[in-house]
Amino acid sequence: MIEWLYDLDFHHWILLGLLLLVIEVFIGGGFFMWIGFSAVALGLLVLMGPLVGIHLSWQWQLSLFGLGALLALYAWRRYVRDPVSAEGAGLNRRGADLVGKVTTLKTDLRNGQGYVSVYDTRWRVTGPDLDAGTRVRLVSMDDMTFTVEPVDQDQ
Repeated sequence: MIEWLYDLDFHHWILLGLLLLVIEVFIGGGFFMWIGFSAVALGLLVLMGPLVGIHLSWQWQLSLFGLGALLALYAWRRYVRDPVSAEGAGLNRRGADLVGKVTTLKTDLRNGQGYVSVYDTRWRVTGPDLDAGTRVRLVSMDDMTFTVEPVDQDQ
């Protein structure tokens, strides 16, 4: 019944790894991808083993695959499945880190709208009517538009 195990070779592991990668394409989530990488890595190890004088029996191959799968799953849980850190909270929210910055109005702020320039980027701002050149603080951001307030000159 387990006679086929005696004939395990590198192509079995590479094919298993590729099959797991194809399954990952249809299912997603990353789980099968990491196990597939483990199988492909073992296949390459079994392929290169005779070149350095190492022959892995089927018991060693299964043990190494299990160990590789566990390490791959640990890496998947640790580095891929962990929640986003607080440092990445501003990701895809360009300009959110500028809130609180003091800058100078580039144009007059009339009818509640104007522009500032921060780090060579022109940003739309809303706020009270102010003249160009007035120092303002970026107090909040909504949909790529900052709300500003004038900064006292003695600060």
